[in-house]
Amino acid sequence: MDPNMMIRKTLTENDVCYKNRLFLPKDKVENITRSTGVPIPRNGIQVEIKDNDNSYWVNLGVDGNRYFIGVGWKNLRDARNLKAGDVIKLYWQDTKFIFSI
Repeated sequence: MDPNMMIRKTLTENDVCYKNRLFLPKDKVENITRSTGVPIPRNGIQVEIKDNDNSYWVNLGVDGNRYFIGVGWKNLRDARNLKAGDVIKLYWQDTKFIFSI
């Protein structure tokens, strides 16, 4: 696994609250976009997150200087009963993220 394609994050209260956005480390997202050559447009891009046998379509977007997963994050968060303090990993492989906790 290429560490430049891995996002590791300890969830915060903001990540699991009612706003339904998972904020991602800017440097990690930019490593992935640079490596893949796929830019993130202003209105975001649909990406798939694979979690074992489940698949979640989410919107990967940018808000000013911050990257986030918006629409679709709530479904994954609720399915996994994620809470602040949990450590998650998203690994970009081919055209999708692979999720692990």
